Amino acid sequence: MIIKMKIQLLFIISLIALSCTQISSKIKDSKTENDDFYEKSRKLVLSENQVGKEYVFKINGNDIDEINIKFIGISITKTGDTLKVINSTNYTGVFEDARKANSSIYLYNQKNELLGFYHVGSNYSLPKEVKDSELVFQYDNELCNQTTKISLRDSIPDKIFVLCKGKSGDFYQFEH
Repeated sequence: MIIKMKIQLLFIISLIALSCTQISSKIKDSKTENDDFYEKSRKLVLSENQVGKEYVFKINGNDIDEINIKFIGISITKTGDTLKVINSTNYTGVFEDARKANSSIYLYNQKNELLGFYHVGSNYSLPKEVKDSELVFQYDNELCNQTTKISLRDSIPDKIFVLCKGKSGDFYQFEH
């Protein structure tokens, strides 16, 4: 009798563990699908190969979920590698007039494979263009009035410093 109860208990524990694993797998898959939408959108923009053109993608629903993507240019490194640069801003929120923005600069190789990104926060912090293999950050407003050029010729910098006003500015870390 005790052996039969132990077998039943072991069977029940196995069923619970299996169902927890399946639920966890479904949650992970749905997150990957959401993440894939943004990456697929960026790669679609890269495939269009239209420097300077802005694209907007939206997920329909009750809340705002919109991504604005702009392919800003190509940098050729000293070793002959090609870096493609995209500005990406994701707008989220419940109300249109109170939406929040998260912006990043994405770098891809010649095969449109993601190399990494700089998370810059605001869409005002994005570079304006890639010129002569340099990211050009150009501010001209009451808060910031500096121009900063970051070279991509030698390599992708792990950290960049973008001037705002005087000698003040912001550091951004490259995320692989």
